[in-house]
Amino acid sequence: MAVLMRVDELPVPEVLREFIARERGIRELYPPQEEAVVKGLFNGRNMVLSTTTATGKTLMAELAMVNTVLTRGAKAILTVPLRALAYEKASDLRVYEKMGIRIAVSTGEYDKEDAWLSDYDIVVTTYEKLDSLLRHRAGWLRNVGILVVDEVHYINDDKRGPIIESIIAKVKALGLPMQILALSATVGNAEEIARYLDAELVSSHWRPVPLKEGVYYDGVIYYADGATRAVKDLGNPVITLAIDTLLDGGQVLIFTNSRSNTVKLAQQMANYICNYGVKLIEPRELAALASEVLESSQSRILGEELARVIRCGVSFHHAGLDMGTRALVEGAFRDRVLRVVAATTTLAAGVNLPARRVIIHEYRRYEPGIGMVELPVMEYKQMAGRAGRPGLDPYGEAILVARHEDEVDYLMRNYINANVEAVTSKFFNERNLPTQLLSAIASGYAGTLDDVMRYVSSTLGYLQGGFQGNSVLSGILRRRIEDVVSSLVEMGFLERVGDNLRATELGNLVNNLYLDPYLASLYIRGLRSAEETTDLGYIHLVVQSRDVPRVRVRRGEFDDYVEELLNNWDQFLVKPPLTRDEIENGEYEDEELEDYLSTIKTAHMLLDWANEASEDELYKNYDVGPGDLRVYSDLMEWLVNAVYKLALALGMRKHAERLDILRWRLTYGVREELLELVINLEGVGRVRARALYNAGFRTVEDVANADPRVLSGIRGFGDRLARSVVEQARKLVSEGRVVKLSVKSEAKTGEARHGRGGSILDYL
Repeated sequence: MAVLMRVDELPVPEVLREFIARERGIRELYPPQEEAVVKGLFNGRNMVLSTTTATGKTLMAELAMVNTVLTRGAKAILTVPLRALAYEKASDLRVYEKMGIRIAVSTGEYDKEDAWLSDYDIVVTTYEKLDSLLRHRAGWLRNVGILVVDEVHYINDDKRGPIIESIIAKVKALGLPMQILALSATVGNAEEIARYLDAELVSSHWRPVPLKEGVYYDGVIYYADGATRAVKDLGNPVITLAIDTLLDGGQVLIFTNSRSNTVKLAQQMANYICNYGVKLIEPRELAALASEVLESSQSRILGEELARVIRCGVSFHHAGLDMGTRALVEGAFRDRVLRVVAATTTLAAGVNLPARRVIIHEYRRYEPGIGMVELPVMEYKQMAGRAGRPGLDPYGEAILVARHEDEVDYLMRNYINANVEAVTSKFFNERNLPTQLLSAIASGYAGTLDDVMRYVSSTLGYLQGGFQGNSVLSGILRRRIEDVVSSLVEMGFLERVGDNLRATELGNLVNNLYLDPYLASLYIRGLRSAEETTDLGYIHLVVQSRDVPRVRVRRGEFDDYVEELLNNWDQFLVKPPLTRDEIENGEYEDEELEDYLSTIKTAHMLLDWANEASEDELYKNYDVGPGDLRVYSDLMEWLVNAVYKLALALGMRKHAERLDILRWRLTYGVREELLELVINLEGVGRVRARALYNAGFRTVEDVANADPRVLSGIRGFGDRLARSVVEQARKLVSEGRVVKLSVKSEAKTGEARHGRGGSILDYL
C-alpha cells in the first residue's frame, strides 16, 4: 500500500499545517490531494481538480487560499454558482478566523464595486457578483492572488456558463497575476477545461468510500458489476430500498423531480416507519427537532407538514423551505437524528449531505414549455456522488428506480455506464452574446472590433469553436459580432466613433445594473408605452426577466387569468404574443398563452407579498414557500431597482416615483407605511414591523422615544430585542441617519441597514 503524504509535509507555513491537524483532525492526504500538491498547487500553478465527491477538493482550495494570504500577503476569491452555497462556504471558512484570516461574503447589489471588501483576505461571491465587480474594475481586485472557481462544470449552464467565461476573459484582459483553481466532480472534458485555463489537471475516480451503482426493479437490485441482490419487496420501490438500508444502520437520501414528490415520498416513508413499528428512530430527539422546526418555520402550514414527518425520522428538503428550517434538517441528518431525507435534485448541487444509500426516484423532470426531459448524466453523477459517508459507511450505494423491466438495461446503459457529458460553452449563443459584448465594451475591456476579438479569444467558446488560427471561421465570427454590435447601437446602448466603440450613458447604466440588453430594451419599451400603470402592471413588467421563477397557472385557473388579461389589458405594459381579438375570439392554443399568463400570476403573488399576505397564504395560494420568497425578494431588490434607475435616466419621473416605493415594498414584503421601520431597524421584519405599527410605534422616532419594557410586551419582541431596537432607533435619530421614504421619494440623508437604503441621489 502506497504511503500517503502527511499534512506535516505540506509546503505551506507551519502555522497552517498545525492548524489543519489541530482544528480539522487531518493527518494524511488523499491520493488526489497529494497529486495536486506535487503538480504545483502551492507554487501558484493554475489547476483543475476534477475528482469525485468527498475527495477533499474543498480542503485543498481552502489551503491554497489561506497559503496565498499568509505567504504573499495577497487576497483570495472563492466564487460559486448559488447564493446559499456562498453563505455555506463562507460559514465553513470562518474557522480560519482563528488564524486572523478575515472572511467576507458578497452576493448581491450588482451596481456597486463594494470597496469595503478590500479589508478582507478571502472573499466569497457568486459568479454574477464577481463578474459585476470586474465590470466595475474594483481597485482591490489587483491584490487578488488566487481565484477559486467552484463547480466549474456550470460552464455548461446556459445562464451561468458565459458568466464564468466572462470572468476569465476579464481577468486575462486586466493582466491580473492570479492563480486560477477550478473545482468539479463531474466534467466530461476535463483535459479541454485545463487547456482553456492553461492549467495542470488532477483527474481521479478514486473515492474514500467505495461506490456501488445499480438499478432496482421488482425486488432485485442489479449492480453495474453484474451482481444482483434480492430485497424484501414492500410494495413501494422507495420504501423497499430505504427500509433495507435503515435496517442495516445506514441513512438514505431520496432524489426526485418535484417538490410535491419530495413531500409525498417523505409522507409515505414516515407512515411506514411510524405505523408498522420499525424501531429505527429516537422519538424523544425527533420530537424535540419537530418542535424546533415548528418554532423556526416562517410558514405554519409548511412547518406542520414537515414536523409530522420529522417525528418519524424523515424529512423533505426543497428550495421552498426557509434557510433556518433547511439548516435544522441538514444538521439533524448529519447528526444521524434524521434517517431519511427526500430532496429535489438541487440538493445534490448545493449541499454536502452524504448518505449510505442514494435513491434516484425519477430520472426525468418537467421543463416548462418542453415537457418531461431526461436528466443529464452529469446530474446523475452529482447525485450518486453523495453516497457514502467517509469514516462512517463501509460503502455507498446509488440506486436508480426502474418502472418496467426494459428500463433496467436502459438506465444501466444511459446513466451508470455512460460517460459524463462534455462541458460546452454557451458564450456565443444568440441570447448571451449581446450581454457579453456590451459588458466588454462598457467596462473598458474592448474599444474596437479588434479588441472585442481579442477579448472573446479568451473564452472556452473560442477554443471549442476552432476559431484560433482559422481565418475563415474567425471571419464568420467577426461578422456575427459586428451584427450584434449594430443591434446594440440600434438599441441605444453603444455608439460608433470612427473605428472606436463606446457605451452610451444608457449603455453604461444597463451594464452597471447587470441587465441583459434585450431585457433592458423591453423594460424601456414598457415604460414608454404608457404614462402610468398600476402596481400590478409595474410588477408584471419586472417579472419578464428570465431570472424570475414563474408561478405556474393550473389548468383550472387558465380561463380566470385569460379573463383578467382581457379586463385589465391596458395596465399590462408588455402585451401577450397574440392580439386582443384573437384571445377574445378563442383563436389560440393554451400553450401559446401559458407562459404569459404565468407572468401575470407571478405578479399577483408578488403584489400579495407586498400587501403583507402571510407566508401561509402565499404557500396555500401559489405554492410559494418562505425559501422562494427570499429568492423573489433578492430578485426584486435588483430588478425593480434597475427599472427605477432606467426610468430616472430617461426622465420618466412619474414612473420613477412609483417604482421607488414599490422596490422597497417588494424587497421587504410590506405596505408603504412600514417601510421606515423595516429599512432602518435590524431585527424588525414585516411581522414585527406591523406589530410595532399597530401598537402605535409608526416611525423610528416613536421607537427611539419608547420604553423598552413596553416594546417587550409586543408580540414577537422579547426583552433583548426590544432593548436592541430602541438603542438602534436612538442612535439613528441622534446621528440624523434615519432613512425616510415617501410616495414622492423624498429620502432623507443616510443609508439603510444591509446596504439596502438611501435616497435617489445615492443611486444616480
